[in-house]
Amino acid sequence: MRPMWLSIPVACAVLVSTNVPAFAQAAGAAPPGPAEEELPTVKGQRRFLFAALGMAIGVVPTLIISGRSNDRGVCSSRTCTIALGAAMGGSAGFLIGRDLDRSAAVREARGPTLHLPVQPIELDLTPEAVDAYEGGVVVIGREGIATVGQDRSVRRRGGAIRGVSAVAALPAHDVVLAVTGTGVYSFDLSGSQEAGRIVLPEGGVTLQPIAADQVVLGGSDLVRRLRLSGRGSLLTLAEESRAPARGLSTALAYSPQAGILWALAGDRLVARTTELREVGSVVLPAAGRSLSVSGGRAIVAAGPNGLFMVDIREPARPRLLSQLRGIGFAFDAVLKGDTAYVAGGREGLLVVDVADPGAPRVLGVARDLGFVGSVALAPDGRLYATDREGERLFLVEPKTSGSARGGER
Repeated sequence: MRPMWLSIPVACAVLVSTNVPAFAQAAGAAPPGPAEEELPTVKGQRRFLFAALGMAIGVVPTLIISGRSNDRGVCSSRTCTIALGAAMGGSAGFLIGRDLDRSAAVREARGPTLHLPVQPIELDLTPEAVDAYEGGVVVIGREGIATVGQDRSVRRRGGAIRGVSAVAALPAHDVVLAVTGTGVYSFDLSGSQEAGRIVLPEGGVTLQPIAADQVVLGGSDLVRRLRLSGRGSLLTLAEESRAPARGLSTALAYSPQAGILWALAGDRLVARTTELREVGSVVLPAAGRSLSVSGGRAIVAAGPNGLFMVDIREPARPRLLSQLRGIGFAFDAVLKGDTAYVAGGREGLLVVDVADPGAPRVLGVARDLGFVGSVALAPDGRLYATDREGERLFLVEPKTSGSARGGER
């Protein structure tokens, strides 16, 4: 019987030790990334604490087994079985603790913890994206969309509509436009009516206002400029022009000073005039997820590839300035002057100094905001971040007090 009983702690130890990354990630550790490869020496004491705990756990069943069984086996003495159980448990605990130590070191290398003043707002929906306007924000959720005013009041919209990929609030027309793959819907911005109506039977992926009465709709291999007429429930959309696009346009940003619309299509950043004529482009090292422009610079969140800084002062010749690596997964990012705010998922909200666009550096990370999946910057300077897992919206005071610390590049 003893060999069979001894196989239980051995099997458990092997199972746990081969699933160390999954265990660590469930415990809140960051997923493995480039930064971990550059940490040959890991500091921390978790490995020793977990090793001691594992030894204790491994010894208990062997004490019970050795006291009840008189069967002979390969490891026949009580001392041998206790030593074997302690070794198996200690090894598994050491591996788990070592992985947690390494993950903690990686998180610290990405930037010191920042404690930013925030105001949480309960949404009662799972936020996937957020768009800010003068007067509030519009949150895209799996269960529809919601508008949040400056008084923090939440109003649900479009409960029956799924698959919203982009929104735009247009206070001058008292409407919120929501884009799906099958059409563009209109919702009252200030009213209490939740139901919307379709105002364009052709869908798209992204939407960007370029004037009080004009928006650009981006989709698969096509961009269109639309003009708005009327207000609220009387709003109508009319197409004024269209232009072919090479690839799917996943993000748009407008630079009013230059009168240039920037479109992100895979790994290409394209400059267009308001007449949708392409005037320049640059190929990025990887595909981007989101786009934000400020002055003569653009920032692209590129998921596992970090951030790209692009010089857009000359739309005909945009050029890549730098790539910020080692910050985890960049879900979204917005640029305000010399500071970028990055949605880093479970990592939190990263604050990045881009005063030197060729060498951006992480100032710190707000790690107490849950799963930060998207960020938005309102025209009045308000910063918003969504917590996907906690179903919350945070109004963040963008302070960067504390010692600055460089991130990996």
